[in-house]
Amino acid sequence: MLKDQALYELHHCHPAKAPCGFCEAILSQSCTYPGGTPGGMAGGMPGGMPGGMPAGGLGGLEGLLGGLGGAGGLGALWDNPMVTNIAFHPSKAEPAHLGATSGPVRDGTFDVSGGDKVSYRFYVPPGGADVKVVVYFFHGNAEVCTAMDDIAEMLHCHGAALLSIDYRGYAWGTGQPSLTKLCGDADQCFLASDRLLEAAGCGAAKRVAFGRSIGATCAVHLAARHAKKIHGLVVDSGLMSIKQLPTVQMLAPMVFASNPQAFQMLEEPFDTLGKLSAISCPSLVMHGDKDEIVPYAQATQCHEKLATQQKKLQCWAGAMHNNVWAAYGEQWKQEVKTLLDQAAEFTNPFPAGVLVEAHSLSTPTFNGMQGRVIGPQGERIRVSFPDPHGEKALKPGNLKVIDEVPEASVHDFPLDAQVEAHSLSVAALNGQIGRVIGTQNDRVRVEFPEQGEKALKPANLKLVA
Repeated sequence: MLKDQALYELHHCHPAKAPCGFCEAILSQSCTYPGGTPGGMAGGMPGGMPGGMPAGGLGGLEGLLGGLGGAGGLGALWDNPMVTNIAFHPSKAEPAHLGATSGPVRDGTFDVSGGDKVSYRFYVPPGGADVKVVVYFFHGNAEVCTAMDDIAEMLHCHGAALLSIDYRGYAWGTGQPSLTKLCGDADQCFLASDRLLEAAGCGAAKRVAFGRSIGATCAVHLAARHAKKIHGLVVDSGLMSIKQLPTVQMLAPMVFASNPQAFQMLEEPFDTLGKLSAISCPSLVMHGDKDEIVPYAQATQCHEKLATQQKKLQCWAGAMHNNVWAAYGEQWKQEVKTLLDQAAEFTNPFPAGVLVEAHSLSTPTFNGMQGRVIGPQGERIRVSFPDPHGEKALKPGNLKVIDEVPEASVHDFPLDAQVEAHSLSVAALNGQIGRVIGTQNDRVRVEFPEQGEKALKPANLKLVA
């Protein structure tokens, strides 16, 4: 495969989109591997695209990606403008029902960090139908929140409302889309949606996180981080790992030619696969086995790592990334309906993040000890206890919930958010206001006006409005 063709495929997840200015610029500087490709496309793209190496070789590409050792380290690569232009293809749309508080379609925005806004469209079943489930839908990189009429109609038939949420810069939202802000924005939109659902009379409905393609990163994040409130998960042709995408695997040796080890050191911007162990709710993973954008192997990884016992992997034989609905529309609908029914009946007494206390154990040391739920392990619950006891898998009958509020995590503090430090042993930092500039393992990196950069625990920070 050609470098330029790979960039085009990664950027244009949606087949109906014409090349944008970015892709046209990249396509004008095509190059090939020596001797051509296995498909016989030696010397350039089919149709006369010129081949050969551009002047300066691949150094121009490395230059676009920026200094990998500069501010923010390797992680800053994910917010490089070129990477953002490949990962997202935003389209603008005008709201038809902005500010509506009644009716079947309601448009609005959610506030996210840095003063930006994320647009949404809320589809409510007409006629005052009883809403049993609200589906939070996160779309692919070349779609918008307004393009969900068919899915909304199908969901309405099964007693479900649909909240279709965009990313920054899509539809009537503001700002620029960002890989590193994606999950933090999903958190803020989810929390802000409580008021919207209450106003529509469906605040008590069960909630399902639904993600297609790149939107799966948001859906999985919500199901893991807000386990108490999410009762079902749908991963539809979902992205689990950017680094494992074939196109990224192919480009990496060229982009990191001067430092081959850097790609291995580069952390995923989401850790979606790592979050699956916290998920207890019914989960449906659907994927075409001929997907040319996100390989089917990512679906099998997702299904294997999901901790819930209520899970299904649905393979669409012969389907690619964008033709599942056309090839398997009715079966797709039936699978989603089954998941909605499961979600409506699901309860989770020990969701990930809650504080529990152990009791009635044969090992007296653990009786009365408190820890945080990590997730399920078969019929048991995985709990993280303070050192040196570590993680234990206990029966539900040996646990009781002490506090349902999850412990703060790095995901609660999105990039550019203003935070206030508190309860620190260094008294000079308490009460100081700073800006979030990233994460460092389980800590949040904050830039303070006078004290400079500090890496602090989430428990020592609070968001400032």
